[in-house]
Amino acid sequence: MVINSLFISFLSFSIFLFLHIIIWRLIDGYRGIILILLSSFVAFIFTNYILADYFLGPLLPEIWMTAPLFYCLIMLYAHLYVGILRSVSIRIIEELYLADNFSMSRDQIDEIYPTKEMILSRLLLLEKSGWIIKKSGKYKCLNKAIATVRINLFLYKVYRLNDTG
Repeated sequence: MVINSLFISFLSFSIFLFLHIIIWRLIDGYRGIILILLSSFVAFIFTNYILADYFLGPLLPEIWMTAPLFYCLIMLYAHLYVGILRSVSIRIIEELYLADNFSMSRDQIDEIYPTKEMILSRLLLLEKSGWIIKKSGKYKCLNKAIATVRINLFLYKVYRLNDTG
């Protein structure tokens, strides 16, 4: 029973990876987390209810183990994907890696990633997404931003974190 659950979870994840790579190679435009979740759902359903049912028999009693393991793998993968896609730190060290002698001056880095423009683009995104509002030249948190910050501040205390982001 446990072996079947492990096998199905990892098979589902392998099918998801294959599907994810195919989709990302074929489409342009939006390729974010929602699409990852949809393709993971398709891979899980395909594996559990078509392949596993056909080859191993009905797996409904084992779904309570298979689904959590599979979606734990998906969460780890999504975290990696977002880190690669959105991490400014990774993008900066990538530029350093590509530079002569793996080094650049602060001015050279600023040419590629202008700090002011990066902050402004993030502020615009937060405003567009309904997290903040701009009034009289000042930015103000909206309710969902306040709730998120409170949760983060609580988690900082729980995990004893000082510098984040």
